[in-house]
Amino acid sequence: MDNPTTLLVAIMFVTIVVTGIVNILMFLSEGLAGKFETPPLHTHWIVLLLLAYLNFFWHTTLILDIEGWTFLGFIGFIIGPVALLFASSQIVIVPAGDTAAKPERQFFQAARRFFLLMAGVQAWVVCLDFVFGDTGYLTWLAAALAVLFGVLAFTERRGIHHLGVTLAWAGFLLRAVIMSF
Repeated sequence: MDNPTTLLVAIMFVTIVVTGIVNILMFLSEGLAGKFETPPLHTHWIVLLLLAYLNFFWHTTLILDIEGWTFLGFIGFIIGPVALLFASSQIVIVPAGDTAAKPERQFFQAARRFFLLMAGVQAWVVCLDFVFGDTGYLTWLAAALAVLFGVLAFTERRGIHHLGVTLAWAGFLLRAVIMSF
C-alpha cells in the first residue's frame, strides 16, 4: 500500500460492498421469516447477487496492490460496486400493495433495470481486466455474462429467464473453479 489514498479507496469499496451484503441479508431474513413470498427465479438472482458481493469483498486486498491512485481512477474503480448496489436495490424490495400478491410480476417489473445494471457490472469487469492487463478466460466469461444480462433485460419469457439463471450459476461456478487454480 503506497499511501493513505489506497486505504481510502479500499474503505469506500468495502463500505459499498458491505452495504449491498447487508441489504440482501435483510431481504433474505425477512423472506425466511415468512413476511413475503419470493418466487424461485427471484431467489436465485438474490443468492447470486450475494455471492457476487462476497466475491468483490474477497478481492478487496487486490486494491492494496494498486499504486498512484487518482480521483478519476478511483471513480472508475468504484463504478462497479456502485452499479451492483443499484442493481440489487432493484430486486431486493419487499413486496407491498398489489405486487405483494404477485411477486413474480414485481420481479419482471424491475428486471430490465436490474439486468442492464448487471450487464454494466460485467462490462466494468471486462474494462478492469484490460486496464490492468489481466485478460483471460474470466474476461471472456464476464463478456458472455454481460451479453446474457443484456438479453434478459429485454425479455419477460420465463423460459429464457430460467435458462439465464442456470447459465449465470454455471458461470459463477466456472469462475470459482478457474480462480481456484
